[in-house]
Amino acid sequence: MAGKRTAKQSAPGLTVTRPTARRGASSTQLAVLASLILGLGIGLVVVPHGTWALAHSAFASLFVTASLIKLVSVVLAQTHKPEPESPGRDAAALPIYSILVPLYREAEMAQQIIAALKALSYPRARLEAILVVEVDDHATRKALYAARPPRWMRIMTAPDGQPRTKPRACNLALAEAKGDLVVVYDAEDRPHPNQLLEAATAFARGGPGLGCLQAPLQIPTCQGFFARQFALDYAVQFETLLPALVRAGRPIPLGGTSNHLRTDVLRALGGWDPYNVTEDADLGFRLAYSGYRTALLRLPTYETPTRSFRAWLPQRARWLKGYLQTLLVWTRAPGRLTLQDQITLWMTLGLSVLSALIHAPLMAWLVFQTAQAMTGHPDASWTLDLAVLLLGWSATGVAMWAGARRTGFAIRASDLVLSLAYWPLASLAASKAILQLILRPFHWDKTPHQPEALRTAP
Repeated sequence: MAGKRTAKQSAPGLTVTRPTARRGASSTQLAVLASLILGLGIGLVVVPHGTWALAHSAFASLFVTASLIKLVSVVLAQTHKPEPESPGRDAAALPIYSILVPLYREAEMAQQIIAALKALSYPRARLEAILVVEVDDHATRKALYAARPPRWMRIMTAPDGQPRTKPRACNLALAEAKGDLVVVYDAEDRPHPNQLLEAATAFARGGPGLGCLQAPLQIPTCQGFFARQFALDYAVQFETLLPALVRAGRPIPLGGTSNHLRTDVLRALGGWDPYNVTEDADLGFRLAYSGYRTALLRLPTYETPTRSFRAWLPQRARWLKGYLQTLLVWTRAPGRLTLQDQITLWMTLGLSVLSALIHAPLMAWLVFQTAQAMTGHPDASWTLDLAVLLLGWSATGVAMWAGARRTGFAIRASDLVLSLAYWPLASLAASKAILQLILRPFHWDKTPHQPEALRTAP
């Protein structure tokens, strides 16, 4: 059985990542934001109709832009079909692989993650897994030992410290990782058995400029409103948007799990930013800033969806808060990224936050306009707003259908209809994200998980 390992209190060179979300907004960024808010307030008082028309047009333009990006992504994604890599090497020639699994309050998932790692087909002599548990999480540690992990898996205890986040735990494990390559899996992950072999071969063929490989995250067939909508969210992200970005040669906001990296590259970049609650998205642009490419794997990792509003809201708010943190980090000094990469940053993370924030208000406004129109007093912008929202719904529906088709997810017509009730909820998550960014910027909202039967695909 794996022996207990206690991580060092700090991981030199891995927890001092620059640039970092620890700093928050700069004085210049705060001044720009304050100027925009002040200007909008003055405009609404002095020239209310003109200011409202300008703001209304700006929001509509953002909505249209987000819709067009989805449609273009669907087209580009169809031309990006990574071929499966076939490792044609002896086991001894394969690189050593380190698997990092940060765990917190995941006692119920211990058996599943151990089984999922044991199902990997990578040679055991070239493999290690480091399962990181917080110092006060006795239940998870006990459950891991009860699962009897093999000797190539070891349990590491992360000492008490702040911020208590997933990237901090990963950095502590990275400091002790022995592998040439490293991958992060979450407690609920069930990676395809051959995923490590595919990644190792892709790295060998991709040359030193290939810094990262992202495996697609997929949700197996599931039931329930939030579970199915969550699955379609993943289908849009990992089967349309990310393939389109890779096809266009642009950086990608990495997923929170199943990103495979060269260990020396990751260490040179300073590891993950422990103060960013979407350290994955930040790392995607950090790789681009340092001149490394990111590509996609074919073999997926299966995940468990959130099944209730109570679980979905804090998770989505954390993602949006992390997007805001990443935007702040990479816009403090815009010259850090090329103009094209800055555009990609705003087209992905920026539009995700903005569209989430304005979706519910736009729908409420449209309902109000529709009511006015039914009384015979339609607003002049009613037709335009209706067209904008229909375009947005149609574009997202097409992206959902295309992504589901690529994964084999059995999408239903009812999923598309019910999504009209799902998307406005993102405005609640965006509001919570902004509030937490101000009051609790480094707080990590924990997502509860429930075990499922182990599932893999050929």
